[in-house]
Amino acid sequence: EFPENWSGEWFQSGMGDNGPVVINRHSVIHPTDTKKCIEKGKANRYLVRDEKYDCYKCMVINMKHPNVIQYKESYCDSLKPLRELCVSITGDAMLYSMFRLSAVPISCPFHDPLTFTYAKSYYECKSPLSQVDTCADDSRLLFRHQACADVPGSEAFDEQLVCLASWKEGSNHYLVGKIDHLHAKTDEDRYRCFIYEKPHHADDLATWNVAQSADATCQGLISAYEGSKTMKLTKVSHGGKKCKFPTWLTNHHHWHTLDSTQSYFVYHKDTSIRISNGTDMPENLETRGSTDLRLVCQEYISDDHLGSSGHQKHQSDVPQNQSYHHLNQESNQITLIAHVTVGCKSGYQCIKIYRRDEHVVQVQLGDLAYVAEEACMHHYWNPHTANITTLVTKVTNQVVPKSKCGPFGGKYQSSEVSHPSRCQSNEQQTFTQMHVGCSTEDTLTLHTNCLQPQVDTYQCQGHWENDGVTYVVASPTSRPSGSPRRVCFTYTSTRGVGEGALETYTITARHDTCISRQYGAHMAINATLSDVCAETANQTSSSYRISESLWSPLLPLMLLLLIHLQITSSFLSHRQSYPVKL
Repeated sequence: EFPENWSGEWFQSGMGDNGPVVINRHSVIHPTDTKKCIEKGKANRYLVRDEKYDCYKCMVINMKHPNVIQYKESYCDSLKPLRELCVSITGDAMLYSMFRLSAVPISCPFHDPLTFTYAKSYYECKSPLSQVDTCADDSRLLFRHQACADVPGSEAFDEQLVCLASWKEGSNHYLVGKIDHLHAKTDEDRYRCFIYEKPHHADDLATWNVAQSADATCQGLISAYEGSKTMKLTKVSHGGKKCKFPTWLTNHHHWHTLDSTQSYFVYHKDTSIRISNGTDMPENLETRGSTDLRLVCQEYISDDHLGSSGHQKHQSDVPQNQSYHHLNQESNQITLIAHVTVGCKSGYQCIKIYRRDEHVVQVQLGDLAYVAEEACMHHYWNPHTANITTLVTKVTNQVVPKSKCGPFGGKYQSSEVSHPSRCQSNEQQTFTQMHVGCSTEDTLTLHTNCLQPQVDTYQCQGHWENDGVTYVVASPTSRPSGSPRRVCFTYTSTRGVGEGALETYTITARHDTCISRQYGAHMAINATLSDVCAETANQTSSSYRISESLWSPLLPLMLLLLIHLQITSSFLSHRQSYPVKL
């Protein structure tokens, strides 16, 4: 019998559209014939009967990887001892390769940003350099071929490789994959075998030499320097260093957007961030999904490295030591360059991260650049127009972080006059009052002008002020299904014109991020401070009563002290008016 793990459907070159090769415990079934197992010998030798030609063969079959089987076979002969049939298989006999059709991809052996040169026949295309983009799914690589003016027939095209199997024979390493490009129409065009040489390290550069087969077999691959196509893959150097994200970000390893549509996971020794949809933690952060985005911190950009507009200065204008890998942890905002991978697209982005509160940060991402040095230049980065994403820490053990609701404590009344309404549950509520820090300093309440008043209570989680606008992130204490989990309130004050004019506050609320723009806000009202909190007034009155009770017993003593000081002062003045005689 054949081993059970051989069973399944396999692709073999030359079968055309006749169908796959099927292996079960007793037979190897080709589209045109069937070989039935008769006897198993040593060293993976099998005596098989060819059902089509009614003859016998020796097959030497080796499973190189769960997704790859290779074999050689003798010529058809009459029934003879297995050893005698196997002797007729010569060293240069045809090597057949079969690739499992239901193969689960493997992690590719080449990682990190790479450049490469390639050669077909005797012409090497090495200027400009071609590029390998690592994909979010680490079983895929995207080869971006460049056309070279001095190489006849070279053209710019993209080719995606899915890695299916790898193994080692002696000093040689083999890889089987499926390539996809514009001209690949069938599996004969897609399956390819590669032989590669592990890199030799020199000055932080690592180079892989790779040779590719001419067809959907591994036949004829002898070394990493000979093949239908040869390549030299070189790791892009970043000085051998990666930066770490600031501790005020990495102290919490799970952040998510206000609406919980995306999560940011910090991992890999605080050097990487994975952005995924939803809030569920992946089983393995290192195994990336095809839609996930991965950020790897490369280097920080100092404020001196950026011009007044927030753009990176031209490289010739900036000393080399202005980009660095260590951060002043006391800084509440950082600008950095990160290597970014999403799907099979990768490059570099300028990223700015703001610490707003212990449990709130904001992130701005620039556009994707293919060269790290250009990521923070004005072509790809504009901090004045880049979208702002607000992130809060993941709630653990149902404990919601608490924070003061900002400096604007009190009761606010909407300046819009409205009459009480029935406020149907399916209608959007109109809030006419807001109480900030009244019941406790970390709660905020919204009041509707309904016949049956409705009060929504929020737990404040963080606040900050920026450019004259105060921001407060809060969570509803009770949340009906489908309602937002986080809300960002903003306060902008405007002093009225004329004597005695009241200060007006524009208050907005958003469920997606923290910006002061009224357009698209879920709530926007103009309000004035109508009263202080009753609790605050009571505390002030109580403090006055306590002070009064402390001072009352001391008043007579203070009066006597003042009289004594007055008498003493008069006596001294009287003596000084007469000279002293000796």
